[in-house]
Amino acid sequence: MKIRTTAFAILTAGFIASPLAMAQGQPPQEQQQQQQQQPMPQQQEAPEVTDDQINAFVDAYIAVNEVREEYTERLQNADDQEHAQELQQEANDAMTSAIADAGLEIEEYQEVAMAVNADSEIREQVTEMLEERGAL
Repeated sequence: MKIRTTAFAILTAGFIASPLAMAQGQPPQEQQQQQQQQPMPQQQEAPEVTDDQINAFVDAYIAVNEVREEYTERLQNADDQEHAQELQQEANDAMTSAIADAGLEIEEYQEVAMAVNADSEIREQVTEMLEERGAL
């Protein structure tokens, strides 16, 4: 259980900024450089989130992960940089839509992801929900 929770926390960290950066059209390399330059706070306080937001987050997380998996393979097989950029934009749009289809705004998705990373009880709740849905 500890390994799954840790793996989930690591996966979630990557999804916090991804949809927002993608929605803003920022290439992932620039996003990673900016994330590396930003200092991490020592103790992150968990935002308050509702059970409905957590449930929607789990739905969105599963859908976003499916999009990521699909487009990772497609990006690896891209013929050239232009095609890769088109695929990145498609992936961004698909992730943004997946989050919206789950009933969340990008900002809400990020808030819940931050709460998952900062609060072990929320993290365990989300991990259990993902396991129940066969996503972990």
